[in-house]
Amino acid sequence: MGKTNTEGNMAEIPAQEEKREGLQMDVRVRPIAPMGNLLAFGNVTIGGCFKIDGFRICSGDKGMYVNMPSTQDGKGNWKDVCYPVTAEFRKQLCDALIEGYSAAIENLQATLEATRGAAEKPSVSGSLKENAGKVKNQPAKSAPAKTEQAR
Repeated sequence: MGKTNTEGNMAEIPAQEEKREGLQMDVRVRPIAPMGNLLAFGNVTIGGCFKIDGFRICSGDKGMYVNMPSTQDGKGNWKDVCYPVTAEFRKQLCDALIEGYSAAIENLQATLEATRGAAEKPSVSGSLKENAGKVKNQPAKSAPAKTEQAR
């Protein structure tokens, strides 16, 4: 099966690794421009040896939630491809993905602020051109009178 890129060319932003109850999860979240209630896509690598792609982080009336990877059958019904078996692991997985989304958004906001700060700094060439215009518009000063002692 080929991979499809449904989220465009958004960069994948790694979130922190989660270690809870001896289970290591590497969470990666790719925020997108919101489409309806969809906010981001996520991937999770469990124990460094099993990767699950296709989590969808969404917003709803009660806050953010995670949709499990799913596929559509021939009748148009959606079925989860994989899902947590226990409520504890479901909570751990969803919390890790939502925390990863929050970290990715904070990272994007910090990058945006840094970019804005760089754009607000005046450029050297711009300052030189501006000052050159001011110098051109100033009247020329007369040279001091020559005296015999100055020679």
